[in-house]
Amino acid sequence: MSERPAVMLAIMEPPPGLEEEFNDWYDTEHLPQRQGLPGFLTANRWICTTGFPRSLAIYDLRALSVLDDPAYRAVAGAQSTPWSRRLLARTARAGRIRVEAERITPGDSLSLPQDNVNCLLVARYPGAGPGFAPAATSRFATLGRLAQCRLFAAPGGHEYWVLAEFAGPVGFDTLADAVGDIAGTAATFFNLYAPYRPSAG
Repeated sequence: MSERPAVMLAIMEPPPGLEEEFNDWYDTEHLPQRQGLPGFLTANRWICTTGFPRSLAIYDLRALSVLDDPAYRAVAGAQSTPWSRRLLARTARAGRIRVEAERITPGDSLSLPQDNVNCLLVARYPGAGPGFAPAATSRFATLGRLAQCRLFAAPGGHEYWVLAEFAGPVGFDTLADAVGDIAGTAATFFNLYAPYRPSAG
């Protein structure tokens, strides 16, 4: 497996009637567990403000190969905790998406500290051609309040994901007009997120 820097996205909808428990599980068990795994460089949560599903977790990885590490396999899939298995089974009914992709650009970037980010755009561009990456980098660079834009390619290289972090508020319609279609490839997933803030105990 390649050793390029990578990302894993976990996109899901909290189970109906279980949102408080879902957040407790994420905050007290699931995210801390992932943060402690070898090769997991960052782990943070986001809440969708425009789009669906509502919950997003972003994990910066040393490489996709860390998902084959015995430490990860010991806590994933059938080896997950009973709490994880119960809640994840409920989210599978509501369009859960898991993304594994390698970073294309910039080469050494990680997610910015959430205190420095007002909102995050996550967009998927399937079936993109070889000119997509430079066109996307150029187009996103023109956006105001952009703090960082990172481009990832799913295995196979024909599906791209863009994570664009903004230092100030931006309008969803403005973003859709500017980057909803790049080099003839329309985004089929286009969600705007705010940093997740745990509720005060």
